Amino acid sequence: MKKIIIPLFTILAFNSAQAQQKPLTKNNKQPVTSKQKQELFGIFAGPNLNYLDYYDKATTIEGTNTSFHAGLLFQRNINKCFALQPALLFSIHGGKIRDIDSTMNIKLMNIELPINFLYRYKQLMIGVGPNFSYGINGKIEDHGNKRDVYDVSESFERTLKRFEFGGNFMISYIFKKGLLVTINFSPGFTNIYQGDGSAPRNLKAKTRMFGISIGYIFGTNNE
Repeated sequence: MKKIIIPLFTILAFNSAQAQQKPLTKNNKQPVTSKQKQELFGIFAGPNLNYLDYYDKATTIEGTNTSFHAGLLFQRNINKCFALQPALLFSIHGGKIRDIDSTMNIKLMNIELPINFLYRYKQLMIGVGPNFSYGINGKIEDHGNKRDVYDVSESFERTLKRFEFGGNFMISYIFKKGLLVTINFSPGFTNIYQGDGSAPRNLKAKTRMFGISIGYIFGTNNE
């Protein structure tokens, strides 16, 4: 009896060990995690459609112009559905304002830091967040002359402040080869009007910007 039981037990034990090993090598592969799937870097650039408003309770003087933006982004994927995406970019805002007897084209060259909180569905992303903008240079062009829009001694009642706090709303799509297409809207929330004290006290100024970006994302997960 022992001669039969011992070889039988040995065969059963060997087969059981093989059955446990096969799923581990073929079917139960552990997922491989990598920073490339969690942290993404990208570059982007595109055109802007800009609005600049000087307004008070009674009237609004609005101007528009077109320009461009370019920058870098970093994206940290929190989980399957959510991510955080700050970006650093150079952007030109402003507007061409047609007054009664003159036309002024105001160009504001800004460094911007939008911080977007993203909802992700496959390769589609919808985001919203704050936008911090600082004017490094700004010019008013009229009658062939250029004036510093941040200098009260040059721009008088049209003088603006450098810092503007606003928002950013965006929708993006990442194609499988890493190509990124984004549409965004960035309204200013704070008053950037400074003036020289000659205008009414309730006069304010704000910017708005619609942008389209084309870029490339490094480290995309193309599964």
